[in-house]
Amino acid sequence: MNVVVEPLPNCLATLKVEVEAEKVESTREAVVQEFLQQAKLPGFRPGKVPRATIEKRFGKQIREELERKLVNDSAQEAIRRKGLRVLQIASFDDVNLPELSGPLTFTATLVTQPEFELPNYKSIVVSLRSTEVTEEEVDQSIEQLREQAADFVDMTEDRGAAMEDFIVVDYTGTIDGQPVQDVFPKAGKPLTANQDFWIRMTDEAFFPGFCQALVGARIGESREFDVAVPGDFPVEGMPGKVIRYAVTIKAIKSRTLPALDDAFAGTIVRGKTLAELCEIAREELSREKQSDAEAAKRAEIMQTLLKQVECELPTSLVRAHTQSIINEIVRANSARGVAEEVLKENEKEIVGSATASARERLKGTFVLLRIADKENIKVTREEIYGRVAAHAERAQLTFEKMLKEIEKRGAFQQIHEELLTAKVLDFLAASASVSTVPAAAPQSA
Repeated sequence: MNVVVEPLPNCLATLKVEVEAEKVESTREAVVQEFLQQAKLPGFRPGKVPRATIEKRFGKQIREELERKLVNDSAQEAIRRKGLRVLQIASFDDVNLPELSGPLTFTATLVTQPEFELPNYKSIVVSLRSTEVTEEEVDQSIEQLREQAADFVDMTEDRGAAMEDFIVVDYTGTIDGQPVQDVFPKAGKPLTANQDFWIRMTDEAFFPGFCQALVGARIGESREFDVAVPGDFPVEGMPGKVIRYAVTIKAIKSRTLPALDDAFAGTIVRGKTLAELCEIAREELSREKQSDAEAAKRAEIMQTLLKQVECELPTSLVRAHTQSIINEIVRANSARGVAEEVLKENEKEIVGSATASARERLKGTFVLLRIADKENIKVTREEIYGRVAAHAERAQLTFEKMLKEIEKRGAFQQIHEELLTAKVLDFLAASASVSTVPAAAPQSA
């Protein structure tokens, strides 16, 4: 078999193949024999149909099967011979199969893995924050639990609202007499109107000056006032605009925190003392910090590798991954209540961001797969089945049904790739050299 490979831009290549006449003839004979054994025709017992009858009756099907088998098998053999890293065969073209005898020729267009030199990936130096849990952090965790368990009761004292109070209000916001959302659709409904809305009276709540304008207001009182939109507000055109708010105080609440004692601890974890609750909080904080540190370590390793690799990427894969990320962004924003027209207005930015993310993800995957090859890191059948079982449990399906669903979607390659890249990251994380920075210090980029 003669094979010629011609590299093309964007991780493409053409594979020109000539299969010798002897191979064509032997394969033709094998295909005809299959038809002889399997064909069923009236008046003949299975396997007893004359060859001439089979070739005449099934000539077209025999030729199609011969071409399919020769082209597919020869393409895979040519790829193995040339040691090509092929992601997929995009197409077969110029297939020429002789009617009687002679060589078969065809051209295959291949999508290949990008070519690049692997950087030094062992003992990568990463800087991580300390995972030590401080007493202050334990105290903050316990205080958060107290705040979650707080009681809110109507204020009995005859006074107006004060800073740090919790108030319940109805409000509307307008710009030049029009609802805020009508003037700036991207601003969303919360800046326009709300009912029975709880606010903690602080300088940070809503916009600067909003809560100060309500100091002294009593239950049932309505006030109108202007606030300026801050310069860093993320909706184009809004910074500096003046919003006219009409606010009615419906309730003023006082917050009562539970006493910090064993009785409180027992309401959080039954049967535990305050000292034991603090130890539980310390252990949970430690687990969170360790988990965050491991995630940060892997993220920094990937950034270190990606900065050292420049390569072309398959255009078709970039396009597919970009669309997948766009779909994720749209779903997430729709779930948050972002209007469709807002997403369309930001389409250019969304596509740009998604494309950049897709390229980074793809490049990272190819780097990890290349390291897997070099280090002979493999994924076992048991590990794949374990992942399938986990999917089945989450979907509340039997293992067999989930297995069929994954086969139907053709998702085994994706599962294999996810498991393999995770294994490579574990390998890299285990060999990384870690330097620790104080918890309060900013982490290096």
